Amino acid sequence: MKFRIAEDLWDGRHAEREREWQHALLDLNAEHDGQPPTLTIARRDDGGADILVTHGEVVTLVALTFDMMRDHFRDYREVIGRLARADAGALGMRDWETLDMAKKLVHDEAGAKIRRGWRAAFGSTDGLDLRLARRVFTIVFLVAADIPAELVTRHRRHGPPQ
Repeated sequence: MKFRIAEDLWDGRHAEREREWQHALLDLNAEHDGQPPTLTIARRDDGGADILVTHGEVVTLVALTFDMMRDHFRDYREVIGRLARADAGALGMRDWETLDMAKKLVHDEAGAKIRRGWRAAFGSTDGLDLRLARRVFTIVFLVAADIPAELVTRHRRHGPPQ
């Protein structure tokens, strides 16, 4: 499996965002063999994302509409916003643990939703376990959500600043 972001999204206007996409792609691709299928993440006009699954000449669309992902995008943005405020020293250790759990729950729910979209496209969830679907959510969120530059890296935080 190989992961990509649609070429037309790389416009050079949002350097922080594109660097974060590169990090997310490196993380995903480091764990996979680069063999087909290729999953290309594209932004939808409605604010959601599409996953184009290419295997040879066959391209299958996994549509993640904004309506489908709205709550997950909102909840995840809220959690990373709180993580950003926590970096400023506003929270204690127990608060960090709570935010970390909230982040995991959002990933679980969004991953399950992505697996349902995968099942609708392929008739099964073969090839997309929950762990991978959770990670796919991260890159889908980064591509689809228009978040401020100061929040774009916060999703990678896992605890209070040292």
